[in-house]
Amino acid sequence: MTGTSLLLQLNILIGEWETMVPERGVRGRTTFEWLESGGFLIQRSTVQKPEYPDSISIIGATGSDGALQQHYFDSRGVARIYDVTVKDSVWTMFRDGPDWPQRFVGHFSEDGNTITARLERGSYPGGPLEHDFDMVYTRIGGQGDQQR
Repeated sequence: MTGTSLLLQLNILIGEWETMVPERGVRGRTTFEWLESGGFLIQRSTVQKPEYPDSISIIGATGSDGALQQHYFDSRGVARIYDVTVKDSVWTMFRDGPDWPQRFVGHFSEDGNTITARLERGSYPGGPLEHDFDMVYTRIGGQGDQQR
């Protein structure tokens, strides 16, 4: 699959989402929009509790052989790169380190307006992953259909 084909799979994310971490009572908002001339998806996330970081991410076909990657930056000064896939109504992001591994697995509802995600992390590079927290994305408004 080409980088352009992979990017088209990200269209399901386009729009504005309310986010919630149920077990921590943390709410926020996330928006996804194409860079004006295309080629990259911009993700902006804000959280209503100051102890959690706001972030911006750029998702594009920047990995080896044109694979999708998310370049993440947050208000704490943290920067990370995740490998990304969107396939069969499942959105995954993974990184192995250098400090610890992390994985995000989000399942889209049938109508594409809810993502139920599980976030996992390890305690050392290459280590086993354990449940960190769950997160729910709920689309604000109707299904997004913006194209690059």
